[in-house]
Amino acid sequence: MGWLRIAVVLGAGVSSCTSAGLSGLSGQRTAGVTDAAAPTSRPSAQHAFVRVAQASELACPGVAVRADGSLVCPEEARAGGLTILDLQDGWTPRLFAAQPDGTAPAFRASYLAIAAGVDEDGAPLAAKDALEELYGVLPAMSIVRARLADDARHACHEAIDPAPILALTRPYAQDHKAVVRASERRRVALEKRLDKLRVTRGLPDLTALGADVADEPAHARAYAQWQTASELHAGILAAQRKLVCEGFLDPKHADGGMHWQSSDAANLWQRQNFLMPNERLDEETRAAMQLPSRELDFRLALRVLRERVVDASGLIEDGTAGAGPQPILGRMLDPAPMRAARGRTTPLSEGAPDLISAATEAAARELGWTDAAAVRAFLTRHPQGVRVALALPPVPAYHGSHMALSAVIDRGDVWYDDRPIKRTITQRPTLVVSVDDGGVKRPLIRWPTTIGGWSDVTMGGRVVQRWKESDVGPRVWRELVAAPTWLPPASTPDRDLVKNNWNGTWSLKSTIMGPGPHAAFGLMILRHDHAETRKDGTVHYWNNGIGSHGSASVTSIVNGTSHGCHRLYNQLALRLGNFLLLHRDHTVRGEENTAYRRRVNHKGRFLARIDTRGFYYELTPPVPVMVTKGNIKTARKVPPRASAPAE
Repeated sequence: MGWLRIAVVLGAGVSSCTSAGLSGLSGQRTAGVTDAAAPTSRPSAQHAFVRVAQASELACPGVAVRADGSLVCPEEARAGGLTILDLQDGWTPRLFAAQPDGTAPAFRASYLAIAAGVDEDGAPLAAKDALEELYGVLPAMSIVRARLADDARHACHEAIDPAPILALTRPYAQDHKAVVRASERRRVALEKRLDKLRVTRGLPDLTALGADVADEPAHARAYAQWQTASELHAGILAAQRKLVCEGFLDPKHADGGMHWQSSDAANLWQRQNFLMPNERLDEETRAAMQLPSRELDFRLALRVLRERVVDASGLIEDGTAGAGPQPILGRMLDPAPMRAARGRTTPLSEGAPDLISAATEAAARELGWTDAAAVRAFLTRHPQGVRVALALPPVPAYHGSHMALSAVIDRGDVWYDDRPIKRTITQRPTLVVSVDDGGVKRPLIRWPTTIGGWSDVTMGGRVVQRWKESDVGPRVWRELVAAPTWLPPASTPDRDLVKNNWNGTWSLKSTIMGPGPHAAFGLMILRHDHAETRKDGTVHYWNNGIGSHGSASVTSIVNGTSHGCHRLYNQLALRLGNFLLLHRDHTVRGEENTAYRRRVNHKGRFLARIDTRGFYYELTPPVPVMVTKGNIKTARKVPPRASAPAE
């Protein structure tokens, strides 16, 4: 690839630059501007972005600094094939970016606040409200820097031996409380009994006793039972101690028991480390707990870098349509369920390889982000953040401002029973987005999604179960909505719109209505419109509430169903939306206001109030979408009787 040029854009919006204007980068010295050719070898990552040349000779809206200290205007950097990468805290995904006329989605300010871990007034958010990466809000660089610099937390983790956690053989959670409690009682009782025997035989510890009674069946059986219970206690306790280090669990609850406090803390730990948030000490969680805390924070830095690279480069090809996602610096950054849907691991014909991981690794190496210490040093040198210009691997030739895109939603295995039954699904639903690459239909991504199923609805004043169908056939993606809200239809039971606060009070589930990362539609929805061409040649669009959208119900995308829509992991939904805005002609319609009001009467009286439908973009022309019938596994080939509307 040769020498990869790097530059830093300092102070976006600066009309002219002087050496005084660059004083915000501490420890940097000035030098004269030269037109010297690029060096034949890369500058040391340890010294990159440290020296800044004098900028008085340049007048441009933002100055770029090459790694060797020479300066270049951003326009010249782009003309040289460089990609401008924003590493500032004011970054948002393209969906929430300000428009040329200054307008921006109303949710933009909320996104930036959540990313920085603060509320509207600047006060720190509680962990349950701040850890939103799994739900589409990428942590700010200041959060990455603070985590890497939290030496007290790292020391806390270093004092814990995580090996006992690997001895756990179940995904322990709150629902194992009785099993764990019984094991603990058995451990304590057996330990007292065995310790008396140890003293009688004059042995130094119980390990020695175990060897001594190996040929005595009764004592050996008791020792084996104690050892099993002891390993369970030690494993859960080690995991709890790690949760205490993060501030997710009160030390008084680190007792080897499995209670709701531990499950809640495990959920927060999973959210922080981008694992499936199931509140269980599952296999992936136990494995991740073996890693040093600095390594986990380094992986956070790489995930943040990856999404910035994706947004800047316009890539979406993550390997899911081909041979699968590839590691970045030897690390798989996503949990296994996000990499492929069940039964969908065979590469698609002409499927695109993983370009995102290659671009992210190239960016990390050129920035010198090869370990936690290097990232910490870089972010410490640039506390206000920087915009860098990198020579990333070239994007495919089929990339352009308006690509011939299409999508297929394969519904996978479908059961049309008259009532809910247990079933084993071997082929989960998927979304495939393809491009016409010179006559070759090239799949770019293949992501897990959902289809409809049984759901509670209000009909005739009663709450009943009805089938919510994911309707089949040709549709189009025309309206793309950033930060959409959900307006609960009349069929939604009041009981589904309130939540138990577990302190004797109930409150409205306002977060599910949005806008926000926990809204029913996540942070982006593409509505599935029917396109009807009339006799006069005009096209009439209409829909019945179906869409492809993000979701706060992360685990439902693995095994669950929806109310008819096609759910996506929130961060992937944002990638798709950003990709469409960059590679598809569109118009910006802006914020669409509404005046939704609903009285909710359950466990109290509440008023649901929603004033926006979200920020609308219109794709021109729309992207064609085909929803297939899937593999219908029942004798019935049509939806159950009295199916409910999908909304």
